[in-house]
Amino acid sequence: MPKLSGQSMICDASSLISLTDSCFIHALYFLKRRYKGNFIIPPSVEYECVQHPMHMKMHSIHAIRLKRAINEGVIEVVDADIGKKVQEIRWTANNLFYAQGTPLRLLQEGETEMLALSREIGVDNLLIDERTTRMLAEDPESLRQHLEEELRRPITVDEENLSSIARLTKGIRFFRSSELLLLAYEKGYFADYGKLKEDAIEASLYKLKYSGCAVGFGEISDYISRNVKE
Repeated sequence: MPKLSGQSMICDASSLISLTDSCFIHALYFLKRRYKGNFIIPPSVEYECVQHPMHMKMHSIHAIRLKRAINEGVIEVVDADIGKKVQEIRWTANNLFYAQGTPLRLLQEGETEMLALSREIGVDNLLIDERTTRMLAEDPESLRQHLEEELRRPITVDEENLSSIARLTKGIRFFRSSELLLLAYEKGYFADYGKLKEDAIEASLYKLKYSGCAVGFGEISDYISRNVKE
């Protein structure tokens, strides 16, 4: 699990949705009281997980929970002047891998704004459950191999853009909602479960996985065996 450095964290819609779907929104409140810094989102993330689903009966309760967290200062919406940086990151990432001469679109608007905002305000901690963005920054070769297997065709790489992506994402630390919950667990979030706290964190990690967090069964088992049920 990466170390939380600098303490503020930029959040993607994927992780916030996983946390609210799993009823762990209060883990943000818990960690907010124990760390200096803020949980930050760009306007596109606010639209994706608050404004848009607020009018959808199936998802409105999750939007309301997140809106309340914004109103109470647990989550902060930051609208910075990042237009040029967004364009640079979007173009570079979406012209990195090619399948039979056609560029593959890797990043959506929310992920692109997160990366741009990180560079603009100097916050290197990113909370994101979506796998592609993390692999793009941490292990682009594994991402290329994954895309080859998924698309069943050779994937070529633009080496200049690969170098640019490495520069644009240098120093960024990626967290998933599962790792955020583990951080809360280690700080005592499940203490009121008493003797059941070990079972509670294990069950909670599986709940996050089934809510959309890209965490593997092996990762959960490994963490539990090494850190919880020794």
